[in-house]
Amino acid sequence: MRNYRYLVSDKYKAKEIAEDLRVQLDINRYQDVHVKAVNNRNEVIVQVPPASTLALEETVDSFMAEYKTGVILE
Repeated sequence: MRNYRYLVSDKYKAKEIAEDLRVQLDINRYQDVHVKAVNNRNEVIVQVPPASTLALEETVDSFMAEYKTGVILE
């Protein structure tokens, strides 16, 4: 699994963003993607399988574009 840590802007809450992202991924029928909020650091961690498509990464990145202040790939 690849981990993307999205640093969320202070005007948003990571928990709410993570819930909304889960809904968006369900709508797009992406399976095997794990989304977790880290409230004390205001981050959203997205775990994607190594064989994921570029479309999945684009979906997540475009959803997070307004909310993120940075991304850390682990």
